[in-house]
Amino acid sequence: LVDVPLFWTLICLMFGVILLFNPIFPVESWTVPPLIICIIGYGVSVVLLVYLIAFKFRMGRSNRYIWSFIFILVS
Repeated sequence: LVDVPLFWTLICLMFGVILLFNPIFPVESWTVPPLIICIIGYGVSVVLLVYLIAFKFRMGRSNRYIWSFIFILVS
């Protein structure tokens, strides 16, 4: 209930900053709805992936820094 809306808020703020400093919108108007759908889906899938990784490696904390680095590279 917190992570997904937080992700969407950050993405909306990111697009707001891009529009604020770039008056010419870099995307055509017909591509905006699919872009929004992809961003929503990406947000949900990344949050679920983080929870899956946290649940999987909750018991053993020996390699948590390596997995964090790999997750950052994959993202």
